[in-house]
Amino acid sequence: MSDATATVDRLVRIRDRDGLCAAITKVLVASRVRPRQTRTSPFLTTQGTARDSSPPGEERRCGYPEIRGTVDTTKGAVLTRGKRGENHLKSERSVGIDCLRAIAIIWVLLYHFVPLQVFNRGTFGVLLFFIISGYCIAFSVETSQTAWHFYAKRLGRLVPGLVVCGLLTTLFKYFAPDLVEAGRGMNWLSYFYMPFGLATLNVFQKNYVLPDGAYWSLVVEFQFYVFCFLMMALGLRQRLIALLCAFVVFRTVTTSTDYYTTNDFFPFFIAGMSVAALIRGRTGEGIAGIVVAFSVELYHLKFHVKQPSVPIEMYRSLLLWTGTALVYVTARYDFLLPRAFRAFAFIGVISYPLYLIHQDVGMMILQWAHVGSESTTDLLIRAFVLPTFLACIAWLVYVLVEKPTIKPLTAFLANPLDWFRRWQTEGVRYQTTDRSAEVSRQNSPVR
Repeated sequence: MSDATATVDRLVRIRDRDGLCAAITKVLVASRVRPRQTRTSPFLTTQGTARDSSPPGEERRCGYPEIRGTVDTTKGAVLTRGKRGENHLKSERSVGIDCLRAIAIIWVLLYHFVPLQVFNRGTFGVLLFFIISGYCIAFSVETSQTAWHFYAKRLGRLVPGLVVCGLLTTLFKYFAPDLVEAGRGMNWLSYFYMPFGLATLNVFQKNYVLPDGAYWSLVVEFQFYVFCFLMMALGLRQRLIALLCAFVVFRTVTTSTDYYTTNDFFPFFIAGMSVAALIRGRTGEGIAGIVVAFSVELYHLKFHVKQPSVPIEMYRSLLLWTGTALVYVTARYDFLLPRAFRAFAFIGVISYPLYLIHQDVGMMILQWAHVGSESTTDLLIRAFVLPTFLACIAWLVYVLVEKPTIKPLTAFLANPLDWFRRWQTEGVRYQTTDRSAEVSRQNSPVR
């Protein structure tokens, strides 16, 4: 009897008892025949919509993941094999990207505290932050379930540190008004309105004051986030880089070169998003975005576009080109960095609260301690002692505020009703566990 005839006879015998589907399954298992597995993109569900591979409320940390498992060369995404054989994206914090954040924040600190000619372009550290932000936001957009989920992740990430560091700065200025630099006063009404004003781009057009001079970059960041949110809400997620390029080019050619706008910073976001496209294997889109970013920056340079915060000069263009290359190299070859870099990368981990707390509070401390800028001792205090002290405050904010609140706040903002239901369910479970433990103690023969 042939193998085919034997297989048919086995199907017939099993069919009457367990049904045809069970028969086929058992024969396949017995013959050790496994169905062919299809390879899917880790960013898409079966319906072709973006998904978030992280737990609810947790944003995937940006950076090129460590290569383990298989690589889908058609998409350029790194896949890893789960316990049950499923493909998913490895979520790890990029040491290389955090090292770049550390360089950026140190650059900014030295610019504000050390009055030496070599640090007079330290504001360029903020521009490096913009490139990194564009790179990370590209991943956040792709892994967000909806437009609101994306914006909830941004709010959950930024608001805790913003509220606490803004409060500390406001308290410093409230209790030591004599140390406050002229024109940098702060009032409580502005403090309470600030998170809403930034998140909504000051929709009510209120005249409010930011707690620290460094907060100007948050205004630019939120404009970038709102643009991404609107494009996602319109279902244009897959065309985000192209639409951002078109928007920036249109504003550039239709705005007077004598008029100050935040549009001049958007080439740095485009460059970061283009690097993310290259990392994911979308080479054409990435190269086109980088060409647009560099071209717009050269337009600014050629026609002497005005920008009060960061003068548009050749050095700024060089920073855009160099920063883009650095983000690409550190993201692509992050796994080659020695473990010793993790200590330096921790400065990048706390760079956000450190950036929020450093400028006005640091200047007030220097004035209170009567630290000058002439002697070597004064320069050492400005370059090392003060930044270390502020880094300790930032570390406390990171450990006590950011780490415990980012995930719950994001989950709450993304879906308040679902968060409340889960909160109630967990409360009931804890009460049941406590009652069970109490009954067990009462029934225990050992008292």
